[in-house]
Amino acid sequence: MDELLGSAIYWIETSHRDPAPSLKGGHRFDVAIIGGGYTGLWTAFHLLKAEPTMSVAILEAGHIGFGASGRNGGFAMTLLDMSLARLRSNHGDEAARAAHSAVALSVEEIGETITSEGIDCEWRQGGLMVVATNRSQLVRIEADLEAATELGLDGFSWLDANQAQSVVHSPTYRAALREEHCGVVHPAKLARGLAKVVESMGAAIYEYSAVDRVESCGSGVRVSTRHGSVECDQVILATNAWAAHQAQTAKRVVPLYTYIALTEPLSDSMWDSVGWDNHCGIEDKRNYVHYYRRTLDGRILWGGSDGVVHLNSRIAPRFDQNSAIFKRLRNTFRHTFPQLGDLRFTHHWGGPVGITSNFVPTFATTDGGRVHYGVGYNGHGVAPSHTGGKILRDKVLGRDSDLTRLCFVDSPTALFPPEPFRWAGAEISRRAMLRQDAQMDEGRLVGEMDPLILRVLNRLS
Repeated sequence: MDELLGSAIYWIETSHRDPAPSLKGGHRFDVAIIGGGYTGLWTAFHLLKAEPTMSVAILEAGHIGFGASGRNGGFAMTLLDMSLARLRSNHGDEAARAAHSAVALSVEEIGETITSEGIDCEWRQGGLMVVATNRSQLVRIEADLEAATELGLDGFSWLDANQAQSVVHSPTYRAALREEHCGVVHPAKLARGLAKVVESMGAAIYEYSAVDRVESCGSGVRVSTRHGSVECDQVILATNAWAAHQAQTAKRVVPLYTYIALTEPLSDSMWDSVGWDNHCGIEDKRNYVHYYRRTLDGRILWGGSDGVVHLNSRIAPRFDQNSAIFKRLRNTFRHTFPQLGDLRFTHHWGGPVGITSNFVPTFATTDGGRVHYGVGYNGHGVAPSHTGGKILRDKVLGRDSDLTRLCFVDSPTALFPPEPFRWAGAEISRRAMLRQDAQMDEGRLVGEMDPLILRVLNRLS
């Protein structure tokens, strides 16, 4: 293979944080947050903004941003469910409008917090362009535009083929739907910068402190690691894909591996051939979407194409690269930008995202009101995790708010079946969705597809 495969995660490679100590001995806090990704960090931020005297601890099994928060594409977008049209169809106009608006507000507030707190994370609010590269994808973006119009949402505009190709010069574009309320960010720098902010607000962060047990302890909860423990009044579970291995959330989330490839920096003449003068993010409307964006040092990040669920929801470093998917990413990149020839790829990595049975995140309370969780962003968590932090703040503080009444909070959802049926359903769905993607590329007109396992579970619920 002529490209470098299996290199380090670019975002981690180009960010820095002095590690926090691991948890040792016994401690007492008001709230313990398990997971040092966006959900845990934003929850701590919102809690300490509301109650500055509250004592908060964040326990992270690896380093801050180890999971999806440090290795995602860096898209802060409003997407919930598989599409805006699907969100409306599945939840109704009022609920869809409220959910979308809450996440759109989070995009704005993320940008404001980055500015006010001086977080150096390469934030660029250039919007999102969702492109159609065949007839079926065209139908899908038309449905999203109709949903946005019927819901009265602002910031959406239609681009015909010439307009879309004038923004980014790809011969594959047939039309596009542009949304203003989106941005891109260096994800690991955001996570690590946010960690520094919450530490300055009084939060204690413990890295390399994997939690072994969460158990009732009198009127509170004890959280135990190998070398220490925390006694607290309330616990937040904010582990996303790793929630598949926690008792309270094991049947609510499946970890799906998704992958990214990153090019070498483009020359000025190469950028002239591509256009793309702003920093808008781009997605297509395949089932397994391609998502891509510019980096600040002149590379193109190219992700998606496929997603893999492993038997028993396994998560392991050996799954962080996938040569077959890397090859597919390379080929689809060259199809989209033939003018770039054999541009070299320098990085390839992947990681698990949390998938739920109804394709929206899930927030709820368990263990007698002492344990709250927010997990399952279905690959779109950069902005919704900020919304989730506000939801979890309100749950900890006992607030009944518009946020705690959103359609994905305390709502009944179907549980995933036990293994091996869970993996079999996911794999059958994967193959069917990839087959449909190929049919769309061949010019066949096909509609939306529910993954088989999700369709069965939602019918049961």
